[in-house]
Amino acid sequence: MNRREPPDQVAFDKLLFWLDPDREKAGEKYEKIQFRLIRIFTARGCNDAEDLADVTINVVTSKIDWLLANYVGEPALYFYAVAKKIYLESIKPRPEPPPPLPPPDRSEVERACTCLDKCLQEMDPTEALLVTRYHDDDGRGRIQYRKQLAIDLNISRNALRIRACHLHARLKTCIEKCLAQLPGD
Repeated sequence: MNRREPPDQVAFDKLLFWLDPDREKAGEKYEKIQFRLIRIFTARGCNDAEDLADVTINVVTSKIDWLLANYVGEPALYFYAVAKKIYLESIKPRPEPPPPLPPPDRSEVERACTCLDKCLQEMDPTEALLVTRYHDDDGRGRIQYRKQLAIDLNISRNALRIRACHLHARLKTCIEKCLAQLPGD
């Protein structure tokens, strides 16, 4: 169960039983714990106190089978311990996503394409064709296309991947040498 999803009815019923075998008393304890969790999160300055209380209850409910078998003590205290961890997790600074990469310099792209064309021409024509065919299509179509390419070449898909990897390595080396020799703009 995802900790943000509400518990299923069976798990919730077990939770109520854990709080108290008398369903009426269990409901009262549940409401009291929920109210107390909201107050705890509010006192700590959380704007989303009700959501954090729900997350806490969901986490505890997700562990109900273990709790029934192993936990000894006042159930409310377990809720409060989980709430403390949820709170600490909620205040962790989130790392900022890295800024987007700047678009590549058009002249660099053109230089790389020139070198790619040159290196493909220097390769054995069947190898160059394999490299270009290996990258035809996209998404799910690419998977099917590569299956067919392996069949056409009478090799396994793994052998096709290995062959393409070796060709890519050779092509990369060739392109790097070519770029080093071309004058920069």
